[in-house]
Amino acid sequence: MSSAISIILRPLAAYYDDATTVEMRMTRPKRVIVDRRGEGKRIVEAPELTLARIEDMCRSLANVTGVLFDPDTAPKLSCIVPEVRHRFECLVGSSVQTGVSMAIRCKHPFTPTWDQVGASAPVVSYLRAALMAERNMIVSGATNTGKTTLLNKLLEFLPADRRVVACEDTPELHIDRFWDGVGLLAAREASTASGMIDWRQLYDHQMRATPDHVIFGEISTQNAFAALGALNSGITGFMCTIHAESPYQVLHRKFDQNIAWSGQTMPRVPEFLAELVDVIVQIKRTTDGYRRITDIYEPRADRWVMRDGELQERIAA
Repeated sequence: MSSAISIILRPLAAYYDDATTVEMRMTRPKRVIVDRRGEGKRIVEAPELTLARIEDMCRSLANVTGVLFDPDTAPKLSCIVPEVRHRFECLVGSSVQTGVSMAIRCKHPFTPTWDQVGASAPVVSYLRAALMAERNMIVSGATNTGKTTLLNKLLEFLPADRRVVACEDTPELHIDRFWDGVGLLAAREASTASGMIDWRQLYDHQMRATPDHVIFGEISTQNAFAALGALNSGITGFMCTIHAESPYQVLHRKFDQNIAWSGQTMPRVPEFLAELVDVIVQIKRTTDGYRRITDIYEPRADRWVMRDGELQERIAA
């Protein structure tokens, strides 16, 4: 990180530099909420973090990352903190009752053990077999439940020579070891992301890039249609993450919702997903700051592998 931006962000770095910090948040000026792995969350008084100083930080980050921020006309900033790669989200102004809403999602190197994510040996064996068989898989969970961390851990099962094509708007997938793989980035905001293409163009390219595995990052209003297009292209080994509270919501709510909010339409999405998705893995966050796999559902077979943290007897046998 450049020395100038490093100095400007130092009051925030005092909290997010801790390797156990999962996320730091602000719900009002001069007060930080820190959520740490193994500890949970706590409040810290931060008198130096006034609203004026937070706005200055946002201006500097916007300048460095090439996005738009202005407290009066463009009060929302979504970007990545340079070098440390933490995901930065801040909203100021009249849309926030307390003046500021900030969340910094930390990307400290951390690879949980399978035991730490609640996966027993039979579950690990099942997941490895699903990856090697190129089954289409969705990792589901609420916000900040470790969906991308789990997806990266699942990718470790794949051989390094696989042709992995990753599609994201923020680079979070670990694909460097795939020497025939490539990471594609779509513009978050086409009007401000110079030189980047949109999701429709990215979809066209990925389909012509001869992938063994197409890996989407998080499904959103911008890319839900592209993800369904990829699933409908005859590929295998599709993977993505999505915000959903259960496998049922993945199938019956979230894709439909994202497509509708984007202004597009597609009929019979739940039926479509049930025909093409092999495995949905549900992960949830616990009060100690760790995450656990709670459910594994196979839509095509209408079969539960794990439910409410328990491996089903007919699968375990």
